[in-house]
Amino acid sequence: MSSSGRRVGERGTPAYPAYAIHHEVSAVLVAELERARAEVERYRALFEQLPDAAFSLDLQGRLTDVNAACARLVGESPLELIGSPMTRFVADADVPRTEKHVAAALAGQTQSWTADIVSVDGFRSSVEITAIPVQSPAGVVGVHGVARDITQARVMEEQLTHQAFHDPLTGLANRLLFRDRVERALTRASLPPSLGGTPTTGVMTIEPAPHGADGAPPPIQGRHLAVLFIDLDDFKTINDSLGHAEGDRLLEEVAARLLKATRGFDLVARLGGDEFGVLLEGMMRETDAQGVIDRIKSSLKRPITLGEREVIVGASLGVAHARDAASADELLRNADVAMYQAKTAGKGRHAEFDHAMHAAAVARLELAADLRFAVDRDELRLMYQPVVELATGTVVGAEALVRWERPGHGLVQPLSFIPLAEESGLIVPIGRWVLREACTQLARWRASLPGGETLTMNVNVSGRQLDDATFGADVRAILAETGVPPELITLEITESVLMQRADGALAALHALKAIGVSLAIDDFGTGYSSLGYLQRFPVDVLKIDRAFVDGVARGGSNAALARTIVALGDALGLRAVAEGVEQEVQQTALAALGCRLGQGYLFARPLPPSDFVKRFAAGK
Repeated sequence: MSSSGRRVGERGTPAYPAYAIHHEVSAVLVAELERARAEVERYRALFEQLPDAAFSLDLQGRLTDVNAACARLVGESPLELIGSPMTRFVADADVPRTEKHVAAALAGQTQSWTADIVSVDGFRSSVEITAIPVQSPAGVVGVHGVARDITQARVMEEQLTHQAFHDPLTGLANRLLFRDRVERALTRASLPPSLGGTPTTGVMTIEPAPHGADGAPPPIQGRHLAVLFIDLDDFKTINDSLGHAEGDRLLEEVAARLLKATRGFDLVARLGGDEFGVLLEGMMRETDAQGVIDRIKSSLKRPITLGEREVIVGASLGVAHARDAASADELLRNADVAMYQAKTAGKGRHAEFDHAMHAAAVARLELAADLRFAVDRDELRLMYQPVVELATGTVVGAEALVRWERPGHGLVQPLSFIPLAEESGLIVPIGRWVLREACTQLARWRASLPGGETLTMNVNVSGRQLDDATFGADVRAILAETGVPPELITLEITESVLMQRADGALAALHALKAIGVSLAIDDFGTGYSSLGYLQRFPVDVLKIDRAFVDGVARGGSNAALARTIVALGDALGLRAVAEGVEQEVQQTALAALGCRLGQGYLFARPLPPSDFVKRFAAGK
């Protein structure tokens, strides 16, 4: 010890600096440890508070740590989960895929996949799992993972998928899904069994919905398949008369009946509007389709209650077999063509496709394409059939009848193109042209023919024209343009058209009467209109259908009906005009009944304007 009393080191230096250094180093270590502990606590808090399920795995894929969200997901406490294999709660179907991804993560590769987790109480959740390998100098020592619950997103995705492939009104498959199923069915039917053809279970789809209406896959046995194309008859009439809400209820009921009438695993689809399709797969024989067709037709014959009304909706049905088609589009087209053939034959029928139908459909398509330009290309022609006084044979007027001079085909008769014009809506511009041309011709005759001032002109009007909001304005404008007095023009509407549009047509007829034209019911006696309706319609003329005129000279029921129509016209102040007069005995008998006017081949066939002038000049 020195003289001052301080303890001196071996070399004479003080001892306390070493102690100070040791103290400072310890403080640094404590601080580092505190920071590390705080970091661990922050990590732990983050781990626990994560909204997604977080977990850690050891090298055997067992859970070594889980957070609260993970425990809630599977319904067990963290202590119960530690040591369990991760796949314990994975849905059976997803276990192989999960094991594969976990193995890849333990091999050092970050993985991401989806799987379904089943909790201890059976609740199923869809999760998106991300697994990240935990690296150390010695290699991978485990896996950290996160499982994000995507159940709601999956449900929404499935809902959107369902909406994309199903009709929202009926819940049936839509056209997109139906076409895909038909394409896949054709593929299966063309493959040999060794390559997956005609499977006994399972169905390939573009979305996860089951094939059949009852959720069961089709028990495919045979290799034959067919498509049915169904179109409701007169659905527009029901829609227009009862309203769209009742029309929707009708479609829903039809959909339900189709599901019951088919074989349970047949795919039923609403293809659009009032069109439905049925895929018949796995038939042992092509004739097996007939049983389904018969059940469908029978189911649709039963009345459907809409509000306080009962309606019966018929259907036209076309069937096409796979042997006649190389693709889904061709098979669907063939079924559509067959359906149209059935509807043309008289509604409520069914027809099976053959290649002659396709040729006719192609010809019809070409006809429609050419007809669209017939007015603009000045290809329409008017012929005029004289209307005569039956007692004297004197020509008092004409009925304008349209013909089509189609390039390369000659003169086309109305029955070949007027129905097509009706369906396509082309009848509106064609009808407008006919009225203008007929009025223009009448104006020429009035100016050039001696006695032509009193000539009248009859023009046929379609239901589509009556429905057209501009028709009344068109009539008024054409009369003003040609200078023809409205009382010389008679517009003819068939009885069937008036009955189909009874209420709607009434307003249109009154608007036309206000212009001053005369109105005639054409083909009277074939539509069976009630006397009440006849009194409501502001008509001036009843045209007796040729079916009654044909037998008027022979007596019997036709003669009695013709007599009744003439008497009915007299009682209501209406003129009667007989159509289709071909024999002098018919002319004499009709005149004796009191029918003043008539037309038919006995007097003249439809004539071009120049020949009509000659007939008019010839007198009787």
